[in-house]
Amino acid sequence: MTPRNPYPTVDIVIETGGGIVLVHRAHEPRGWALPGGFVDYGERYEDAARREAMEETGLDVELTDLLGVYSDPTRDPRHHTASVVFVGRATGEPRAGDDADRAEVFALDHLPSPLVFDHADIVRDYAAWRASGVRPPLAGPRLGRADRAHIALTAKDELDALLSGRARHQAPWESRGVLAEPGACFVTLRRRNGELRGCIGTTEARAPLGATIREMARAAAQRDPRFPPVEPAERDDLTLEVSVLSAPRRISDVSEIEVGRHGLVVTHGARRGLLLPQVATEQRWDRTTFLAHTCVKAGLPPDAWRDPATEIEVFSADVIEESEAQLAG
Repeated sequence: MTPRNPYPTVDIVIETGGGIVLVHRAHEPRGWALPGGFVDYGERYEDAARREAMEETGLDVELTDLLGVYSDPTRDPRHHTASVVFVGRATGEPRAGDDADRAEVFALDHLPSPLVFDHADIVRDYAAWRASGVRPPLAGPRLGRADRAHIALTAKDELDALLSGRARHQAPWESRGVLAEPGACFVTLRRRNGELRGCIGTTEARAPLGATIREMARAAAQRDPRFPPVEPAERDDLTLEVSVLSAPRRISDVSEIEVGRHGLVVTHGARRGLLLPQVATEQRWDRTTFLAHTCVKAGLPPDAWRDPATEIEVFSADVIEESEAQLAG
């Protein structure tokens, strides 16, 4: 039997000009990606990273750190790859080359879509690391590419059906796999300029995830008390995001909180507040600031987390963007 092993690859987060460099792929899968590619036989991974950076962006990159290893078998739709992800810095303007038809610098809060492969996860981990100084945790089982695409499609279908008045599409994947299992999630709606338009969810996995996604998509559009119901004319200006949550876990010491990995639930008596992991990353909060804002969300004083009677729970989230719907096979 011929052995089959994952293909070794590298990806590089290149810091320059106040942002990171992304390339637009000229071949399938089309979309934006971190510079990177395959490691040649007899080549060191570090050398492969610098070579790929030069070939795709024209930049001479100084490698400064190692972010992690990403090896989900579904990360590349063509075959199983395992990528060592480096961080580096460079100066100058990127120029597209090799299999990239564009190369540009993007701020972390204005990223293009779609980001192909698992590069949205990598960039999210990078942003959390830069904000907190805490390295990404060793990955537990994450949702695969197909699961993520089906989750995005389910939420998108519910929102589109709600705003257009058409019937919902009941897709076959909703009756099997992860969408048929009990799951908890939040659905977030934003305007394309990043402004929040609605966010509703649950931390309790009482119903199948697919049904919960549909319920929360409707609720985010219609029942967020901070906003009026979404009007059909707004749809083209909206994007959605689904955060699939792990079960909350009570902690005994705030040192257990990992900014960028954990979301927070703060409870004191009848008051309860929740903030998703990506909120701290987007706002570049440290642990204390994250705790303070979660307390305020609960209607408590900012330092209520110091009260022994306050219960603090953490959870993690797989964050799926609407653009991932187009990656379904």
